[in-house]
Amino acid sequence: MMKNKIFMDYDGTIVSNQKRLFRFFIDYLPKDYKNILTEEEFWCIKVLGIHEIEWVNNVFNLGIDKYAFDKCKAKKIEEMNYLKYNQLFTYSIPVLERLQLEYDLFLVTRRSNSSNLIREIQENGVIKYFKEIIIVPHKGYDCKSTHVLGKCEVSADDIFVGDTEDDLRAGLKLGANTYFVKSGIRREWMLKKCFPEHESLSRIHVIDNIGQLSSLDFE
Repeated sequence: MMKNKIFMDYDGTIVSNQKRLFRFFIDYLPKDYKNILTEEEFWCIKVLGIHEIEWVNNVFNLGIDKYAFDKCKAKKIEEMNYLKYNQLFTYSIPVLERLQLEYDLFLVTRRSNSSNLIREIQENGVIKYFKEIIIVPHKGYDCKSTHVLGKCEVSADDIFVGDTEDDLRAGLKLGANTYFVKSGIRREWMLKKCFPEHESLSRIHVIDNIGQLSSLDFE
């Protein structure tokens, strides 16, 4: 009997990238401004959808180039010296252990540096739980659904889970059971902003984290 599939995002879903994003932000700031925010304060800004450089410029009347920051971040944030700050959520491995018994698991993540992603998930032990790793490049910003369909068929009994609108759009386009986890960089306000149509919004299920997937009935 074939197993149903779970398509799972990585950053914010399996690992916390909070410390990694904060570390890059602090490294980029001028010397006299490196202590302006704690990590938790920084994260509060991020989950509200506020660009960190816009916040710094507004509060301190600075002129840091936001686009130069974004360009530098895109180039460096996937280097191993920053990826080392990613942290597995405490529940991630136990949940993956349980889910793989009932489902075929597919990792679907948006990364530009494929080799560093593979190295990361080898080192943290996550790679062994997934039947396939589907890496979607940032460039071009194709929907993740296109890359999934290039690898396998998707049924209405399958699941797509992630922490951003990018993941939810993919799940909806695929016609899969679509789950939004609040463990990452977005909160529920994003749903109403990005999915104003009631029909789409009603098809998105909200859970705290992937730990709740193993206790849900998908029949």
